[in-house]
Amino acid sequence: MSEAETIEETEEVAVAKADEIRAQSRDCIHRHSVYAAVGGLVPIPFLEMATSSTIQLRMLAKLCDIYGVPFSENAIKNSISTLVATVLPMTGVGYATAALVRKVPVVGTIFGVVAMPTFAGACTYALGRVFAWHFAKGGTVADFDADEMKGRFKDEFEDGKLKASEFVKGGKTTAKPAAGATTAKA
Repeated sequence: MSEAETIEETEEVAVAKADEIRAQSRDCIHRHSVYAAVGGLVPIPFLEMATSSTIQLRMLAKLCDIYGVPFSENAIKNSISTLVATVLPMTGVGYATAALVRKVPVVGTIFGVVAMPTFAGACTYALGRVFAWHFAKGGTVADFDADEMKGRFKDEFEDGKLKASEFVKGGKTTAKPAAGATTAKA
């Protein structure tokens, strides 16, 4: 085998491995975002936040495994707090208001069934995307700069809100049909 063929084969293996890592990462983020959305249905205020936090930590631990990055729970918790605070309206006041709105008959129920799961799913999605991007670029938990990632997190959160809202409202996902599947046209 010539040197050029060996280099080409090595590059193909590296691309295949990168594609596999991206696929595992997407699957992990999607799965945990759905778990967080379902966790947002917990009718007890603050318990749904604890549920979402646990799911997010588990997702980030899995992403660390996928990318071969050492996991540090304390560093991750600090980063999560910084990033999620960028999308929470007035942080605690916004959350306390949301908890009160949930107690209002009809409106509170609708809010609890749509808004809270959507928020939890979107936050989880955005966290997963931001950390996966950072890890894919060779970053680690130790060199993750949450303040620097706020803009990217907000963009991913907006995308996550759309995906989570579709899931919560219609039970649909934005997943593409499997290869070879045909789509019916109206």
